[in-house]
Amino acid sequence: MKKIITTITEAFFSEKKTVIRLVLLFVGLLCSAGIGFMMEGATSNVVLYIILPLVIFGGVMINGVFYLQEIYELNVFRKVLNHLISAMFSMGLPTLQIMDGQKEIAPGEINIVDRIGGPGILKIEPGNVVVLETLKAPSRILGSGELKINRGEIIKAVIKIGDYPGKIDEFTIATRDGIDMKVSGVEYRFCIISPKQDVNLRTMQNPYPFSKKAVYNLVYNRNAGTDGKIGEWPEAVKGAIRGIITEHIASHELDQLLSPPAKEDHPIYQLHKKFEDPKYVEKIKSAGAKLLWINIGNISPAQKDIEDQRLKVWLAKQSGTERLLKAQGEAEKVSSRERGRAESQTVLLRSIAQALQDTDSGNGQDKAKTAKNLWNIVLARTAQILESMGTERDDLRDGNRKGKGSKS
Repeated sequence: MKKIITTITEAFFSEKKTVIRLVLLFVGLLCSAGIGFMMEGATSNVVLYIILPLVIFGGVMINGVFYLQEIYELNVFRKVLNHLISAMFSMGLPTLQIMDGQKEIAPGEINIVDRIGGPGILKIEPGNVVVLETLKAPSRILGSGELKINRGEIIKAVIKIGDYPGKIDEFTIATRDGIDMKVSGVEYRFCIISPKQDVNLRTMQNPYPFSKKAVYNLVYNRNAGTDGKIGEWPEAVKGAIRGIITEHIASHELDQLLSPPAKEDHPIYQLHKKFEDPKYVEKIKSAGAKLLWINIGNISPAQKDIEDQRLKVWLAKQSGTERLLKAQGEAEKVSSRERGRAESQTVLLRSIAQALQDTDSGNGQDKAKTAKNLWNIVLARTAQILESMGTERDDLRDGNRKGKGSKS
């Protein structure tokens, strides 16, 4: 019997039975009027039998209004009364406009749908998503349109669908060898995950399709901060991206980050590739987002002394390389000059030997030819002396230039 009574009571107070409750109210009034007519006859006292149930019903409604005003801290009697009538008979449902990811409520205005919840009408503009829940569990996720929310449903979150820009302020991470690195200028863009083949799902009525699972994750799978408060959705995406960067830098040493051997092995290049790795993409997806683009920014030592010392070491290496290349050039120059001198001396010696041979073999020749050969020997020797003098003068000039360059 108790179960039957409970079933009848739940059916009577069900949100779908509003017409039945309204009909029963009028039937009750008619019955009360009939009883009055039977007891009082056709007199004006019959009106009292009609007014009495209305007074009782009105008293119950007024007490309900006072109760709701107290627990929700509201001071708008008429709107709360309208909410009770809407809950009982689905008449005069309040409305709430959703636009640009926000509830359109004028300053100082109290909207019953926002403060208490359903029943009511949500007018959701395209590009917005509303997450509803009850006191017990999540309820529904609504897209664009003019939709009714049921009794007991309250607005958990309003989300704007589209591209979101993001930026991470400067933060510090310790490398594997214990050096603090400063990361700054990290910028990115992300959006809510769309269903697969979302191009085919786009319509004029729903130009921004979305994944309900992704929306659920971004609303309910967020971490609480040290202060115990749950951060906003963009903060969850920001935390996931920062965690990937922190993990990567903490697994490398300072020299690996700043002096990599090649581009393919550059840790920053590897960090960019991580954001395409399914393992790390899933971390961002767990926040209900899809990363569209990211700029890692700048990574440098947190202490300026370390950066200055690395610059000095780099300059020393560069100057040493420059001196080495200069010394190699000078050595090549001297080698080429000595090689040319040796070749010219070889030619000179050959000409002298040939002249001497002609002189020795000219015992029976005339004196004029002998004198000519001897003169050739003298000229060759003179040319050799002049060449040596010119070379010494060039060496002296080069030495003076080097001295002036070092002084300057």
